[in-house]
Amino acid sequence: MHPFASVSELNSYAEQVVSSDPLLSNLEVTGEISGFKVYASGHAYFTLKDQDAQISAVMFASKFSTVNFRPKDGDKVTVGGYCTIYKVRGSFQIMCNSMRLAGSGTLKAQLKALYDRLDKEGLFAKEHKLPLPVRPRRIGIISSATGAVIHDMLVKLNERNPYFDAVLYPASVQGENCPSEVIDGIDYFSSRNNVDVIIIARGGGSIEDLWGFNDETLARRVYNCKIPVISAIGHETDVTILDWVADKRSPTPTAAAEDVIKTYEELKTSNGILREKLHNNMRTVLTRKRAALDSLRTNRALFEPEYVVKTKRNELNALNERLRGNEKNLITAYRKDLLSYIDKLAILGPHNVLRRGYSYVTLEDGTPASSVDSVSVDSNINIVFSDGEASAVVTGISKEVKNG
Repeated sequence: MHPFASVSELNSYAEQVVSSDPLLSNLEVTGEISGFKVYASGHAYFTLKDQDAQISAVMFASKFSTVNFRPKDGDKVTVGGYCTIYKVRGSFQIMCNSMRLAGSGTLKAQLKALYDRLDKEGLFAKEHKLPLPVRPRRIGIISSATGAVIHDMLVKLNERNPYFDAVLYPASVQGENCPSEVIDGIDYFSSRNNVDVIIIARGGGSIEDLWGFNDETLARRVYNCKIPVISAIGHETDVTILDWVADKRSPTPTAAAEDVIKTYEELKTSNGILREKLHNNMRTVLTRKRAALDSLRTNRALFEPEYVVKTKRNELNALNERLRGNEKNLITAYRKDLLSYIDKLAILGPHNVLRRGYSYVTLEDGTPASSVDSVSVDSNINIVFSDGEASAVVTGISKEVKNG
């Protein structure tokens, strides 16, 4: 029998035993969530259970923020992490580093929900995708440092064109650390801006194997990357979020090598075509400039300076003649209009009216008698005709107007 001095000592010993067990230090377990609660600190506490047992579970805010769905009571989930003893209460618990909905069918539903949300935000829009460089000088590759993928890619790249540099950023391409390590690789190349294109490569796998490439944080980092990104996950049936958000999706890592760099012979042919176009354009420009120079060389202005003066003087004289001609035409037009107005005024003048048989009456002082009220019986008036005047005396007044 081993004596423990206190409960704290016993719990500390138990915690050491649990922490040193390799099976309990890195595990995955599936169960149903119960009593799920997130506190103001962002830490999540819940119970994970099945029909026969249960275990307390904790997920700190830094890990819970990476979960791309909203957990709730009744959800069947698979959590990854390690077991420990909470010494204060002596309780056995699991500290969770990751969480996903259990079952491939549920994973696909989860993937669709994330896809719909990011698609609505425009992360997959074609107009946002960057073009691949025509001749990359240096290619950044984010992949596992071991295995066939990186070997096959480098072989294919060298077959196509040996004149390039490649920089490998080793990263986990499966499991819990996959998203964060791939993000670190993107940040590495972005901060140094030392590559022309980035390839994220893996050799395919199941939906569970590829799940790290459905990470929302990774998708946003690729979306905001200023360097073109190629997704080369190597699986045709299970398309990942990375495939959608990348600037280019290649079906396999070796296909990405073919997409990213032309063969040396293709580049030589392309250079030859461009060189011929350049020469043709230069010949066309030189021919045009030479013709213009020849035209200037034979121009009389170069060997007969007075020719320019005579030409300009003739032009000035022609302008003066046109101005004088326009002046005469304007005066003639104005005189014609003036005579027309005079004729119209004459027709409308009072003497012209009198010649047609009309007359008008004035009082003795010459004031026009414009109304019958301006005269009275026995008053003297003058009657003006077109050819003279007559004096008269008013003998009667009537305000009735007689027609005819």
